[in-house]
Amino acid sequence: MIIPFVPFPLKKALKISRIFQGIANGIAKSTPSMKLDLYQAGMDIAPRDYASLAVFTGFFYFVMMFPLIFAVGLIVGRVDFVPPLAVSGIFSVFVYFYILRFPKLKAARRTRKLERDLLGALQHILIEIKSGVPLFNALLGVSDGYGEVSDEFKKVVKEINAGTAEIESLERSSKRNPSLHFRRALWQITNAIRAGSDIANALEAIVNALTAEQVIAIRRYGQELSPYAMMYMLIAVIMPTLGITFLIILSSFAGLNIPTYIFPVIILALGIFQFFYMGIIKTKRPAMV
Repeated sequence: MIIPFVPFPLKKALKISRIFQGIANGIAKSTPSMKLDLYQAGMDIAPRDYASLAVFTGFFYFVMMFPLIFAVGLIVGRVDFVPPLAVSGIFSVFVYFYILRFPKLKAARRTRKLERDLLGALQHILIEIKSGVPLFNALLGVSDGYGEVSDEFKKVVKEINAGTAEIESLERSSKRNPSLHFRRALWQITNAIRAGSDIANALEAIVNALTAEQVIAIRRYGQELSPYAMMYMLIAVIMPTLGITFLIILSSFAGLNIPTYIFPVIILALGIFQFFYMGIIKTKRPAMV
């Protein structure tokens, strides 16, 4: 398992970070959701150990960066403790909070992966159950070809083969997964099994509801794209074009000397903007599309 910014292999870092477990106890108690976040992110680490890892990593970067930045200041002839202290302190605090939030980010990525293939997997199960196939065989049928959903159903099938009851295995799966749509689907299936009702009817209702939500999400996404496209045209096309034209006119008629580095800077700024723009569009995209 790789956690960003952790300077050593995870086992070694967890072992070293035990010296901060006194502080970590308070952090773990003040964030009771950390245990569930770690569980749903698939990270087999105790909350206290994870909190101590975050404290250790932030402290490590502070200790490493402060003397390095201070030495650079000495080389350029400025002896000042404030800039090194501020830069290293801000960066170490950022690292600390990022690591604390990392399980939520990882769980969110799992949610998007689960919901991307969830509708197709449920439709597959529905077709097989309507054809008279038992639920276990239907789950076995979707344990391959549906990405993260298949990986989860593989665990369910493995537990059932090991002797766990279908209801218990499905309930465990719903607890360890962050996707609300996935959990709702499993809740409906387990409720139908308990009530002795037709699972196909429950699944059909879930599939219809997910299909309707997907259509709404796609329409909302299309509506949101219009202002983003306008913003892109304004910042990435119109402003650079008019700005460069204006600079050329000034240099021709007013005799203004334009620095040679201004054009590479404009190109670099446009590249950075487009990188962030693509990231925004990607995050706005519905998880089920």
